Amino acid sequence: MKCPYCGADMSESDKLCPHCGAWNGVPKTIEELKEFCRAYELPLERMRFFIGEDYKEPKAFGIFRNEDGKFVVYKNKADGTRAVRYQGPDEAYAVNELYQKMKSEVELRQAKQSGAAAAPDKGKKKKKLREILGGVIFIAVLVAWLWLKLSAPSTGYYCYDDDYYYYQDSSWYTYDSGGWYRASSLDGDFKEHPDDYWLGSSYSGSYDIQDFEDSPYYHESSNDSSSGVFDSWNSSDTDWDSDW
Repeated sequence: MKCPYCGADMSESDKLCPHCGAWNGVPKTIEELKEFCRAYELPLERMRFFIGEDYKEPKAFGIFRNEDGKFVVYKNKADGTRAVRYQGPDEAYAVNELYQKMKSEVELRQAKQSGAAAAPDKGKKKKKLREILGGVIFIAVLVAWLWLKLSAPSTGYYCYDDDYYYYQDSSWYTYDSGGWYRASSLDGDFKEHPDDYWLGSSYSGSYDIQDFEDSPYYHESSNDSSSGVFDSWNSSDTDWDSDW
């Protein structure tokens, strides 16, 4: 089969396109939805989505399986009350409800980021077109973000021409005169092929330099660090007073 986003060959059993990283189809189970989110390293807590968890705090979307074996899709509103979107035995339906909400929340942020106002639906054809375009936009944002992460240098220590460097969240740092400083520029082959000079993500005493974690520039990098629409995600953009 062909990837619907980049056209590359892929197997029906592939969860992700081996070329562009696009997800193959819509998740149908809670575990597949978790796998989908892990694959794109979505900042779920920042996005306020809780998968497989009966989260009790206000301002949250979630899905879980209750003691009766039924799947529950819910929204905890700003005042702490819960609106149940679906409760029943159909896992694929339940997962799709949350997936579509996740997609619409991404569209909301993207529209705000680009300064475009969401136009009201006028007729079924226009609504259907918006749903199709929304799905494409959702995947395109994820693929573009994933591509940036994959093409970025690895976080950690580097050594080039007897000088030590550290890369963290799109910034380079260099060690000089007993301390770490932001690197103003990179030289030659190091700039073109930094991974050839990567030492590792963890500090070693053999480097004979200060541990970057002890520098004022260090901060904990987490899996939910991202760029673009995810980096600027603000939960206050969601209408937490509505039922869905």
